[in-house]
Amino acid sequence: MDIQATDKLTIIDQLTELAEQNGRLNSAAGYRQAVIDRENEASTSLGYSLAVPHGKTDAVKLPFVCFAKSNKGVLWNRQVVHLIFMIGVPEKEKGDHYLRILANIARKVINPEFRQKLMQSTNKQEVIGIIASSENE
Repeated sequence: MDIQATDKLTIIDQLTELAEQNGRLNSAAGYRQAVIDRENEASTSLGYSLAVPHGKTDAVKLPFVCFAKSNKGVLWNRQVVHLIFMIGVPEKEKGDHYLRILANIARKVINPEFRQKLMQSTNKQEVIGIIASSENE
């Protein structure tokens, strides 16, 4: 969760590895390339100290969201980010499921209290709780 990486490519690599370890990928290399290709189209840094790298590809077996935070901050194109949500969705997934996930994250991160709670979180269960409790607000 707390990530020590100092650049976006290393963060993408580490979160891809996490998704692979959790059985979410058919191909880590294929997913990583899809995320890099998307980053090359347009930065996924959204302001509010947030980046949401993502890929919709056959390299994804099951949809997922990985979370990491950087206390130091990482330069993500021209913005410093502290919170990273990486999304993976299978190509065959119907509709715009990943866009809804992305929009949901973007709506929540506008709230400074939400961002602060995420930065102070210390484990996966806390992060899940923070996100779940923000669903009710």
